[in-house]
Amino acid sequence: MLSEDGVRLFDFGLGLATEGPLKDLPHLNRNRLNAWPPGYAAPELLDGSPLSASADVYSVACVLYELASGRHPFRRLPSIQARDDGLEHGLNAPPNLPRRCWPALRTALALDPGRRNISAAQLRDALGGVSSWW
Repeated sequence: MLSEDGVRLFDFGLGLATEGPLKDLPHLNRNRLNAWPPGYAAPELLDGSPLSASADVYSVACVLYELASGRHPFRRLPSIQARDDGLEHGLNAPPNLPRRCWPALRTALALDPGRRNISAAQLRDALGGVSSWW
């Protein structure tokens, strides 16, 4: 959501605290609710792995790519299908994204969680100061 102070991300109660006073609250029961859209959920989530910060980075990267290019990085296919179809290999930098930002965004879009070795803070810092492309 866009506010006077900038962009704000809302998770509508699906996020899980990993530290701090809220970390001991009951966790999302994936057997009762799969609320993430398959085109934006990291493949490891669709494969049944636990929720993680890395999966959140993937989801945000999909949105950022779409904002910069006007299209979803993997044609809105479920990420496991994009992975199985090898679509990651044909991914190109969005034309409206500054060249210096592409390596970080590309890393955040990795369909293999082992290759998605970038934190949300690192992604934010790599895109820092780039307000003219959206």
